[in-house]
Amino acid sequence: MNNSEKVSVIIPAFNAADTLAETVASAVNGTHKHLEILIVDDCSTDTTAKIGAKLAEQDSRIQFFRNSENYGVSKSRNLMIHRATGKYVAFLDSDDTWEANKLEVCLKMLEDNPEVKAVAHALRYLDKRGNKLGYISTYPTTKAEMQAIKDTGESPWVFPSSVVVDRSILLQEGGFAEDWQVGEDTELFTKIAQKYGLLAATAPLGNYRIRGNSLTDKHWLKKRIAADCVKENQLRRLRGEKELSLNEYEQVFLKNLPLLNRLNKFRQVLALHYMRKVGQSLLNREVLPTLIYGIGSAVLSPIAAANKWKWMREREQLSQKTVEDIGHSAELNPQRASEIDRSS
Repeated sequence: MNNSEKVSVIIPAFNAADTLAETVASAVNGTHKHLEILIVDDCSTDTTAKIGAKLAEQDSRIQFFRNSENYGVSKSRNLMIHRATGKYVAFLDSDDTWEANKLEVCLKMLEDNPEVKAVAHALRYLDKRGNKLGYISTYPTTKAEMQAIKDTGESPWVFPSSVVVDRSILLQEGGFAEDWQVGEDTELFTKIAQKYGLLAATAPLGNYRIRGNSLTDKHWLKKRIAADCVKENQLRRLRGEKELSLNEYEQVFLKNLPLLNRLNKFRQVLALHYMRKVGQSLLNREVLPTLIYGIGSAVLSPIAAANKWKWMREREQLSQKTVEDIGHSAELNPQRASEIDRSS
């Protein structure tokens, strides 16, 4: 491929004035130069629009767009997918960053695995001070794991800022579900992994910023329902059955449950949310929130909390490895997606 393929980098932004320039710089300064960067401001109330417009003036590869109204991240990404002109599309959230060789490695993976239409990679966390911490594993990293997704309906474990995908596939699948407030990325990438193949590198080629006001934090219950809906529809797709909309799934598998079952489901989801907050607080060195959420998760689900701490210790060990130690192949297998799901 020799860096010849054009990549369209889609960056949706909302009130991202503090991080947008750093995010764009990480893509512009990468080793792969044949790209276009499409920034779309979703009616920010800070200076995001001013910064985005200035960045576009400084580099002809950067284009800046501003939505006429607040559409949300799914529609914003979809609009840019249709504007994109690259063979491949890479997603980059406005508070995340890439390592310099991210696109180079991802394009090489696509070249070496022509049967795969999407690739991704592991990440590191960025704390609120901008320090790179920990290690976010990814799945699938082998062709056997990739086939398991196709055969069993498992979901991949990838973040939007790690994914590079053939644009024609995004157009064919209609992009992100615009009626999903959260979980739309899981829904699309799971569908792509099952139908077209997705393979991930174990090297942390990007950095995911930890924020306490993310959509996942604000809508943690809806996020879990969405993730469960994706799993159900994966199985339905394999069985040739009609898939459920998110609203249909919520009615059948939550609201129509007997009261005790519904309360138990809520307990499980709340425990998962608290465990996520434990991880965020610990990485940001926030002692009191770590203790509060840790105690809460232990009370709600002692076994799951113990698994979380075990998982976090393993991530800490992985974080000590350099990018070269981890490598770009699948020598180091991450936890199964189901195990990660219980800990995230």
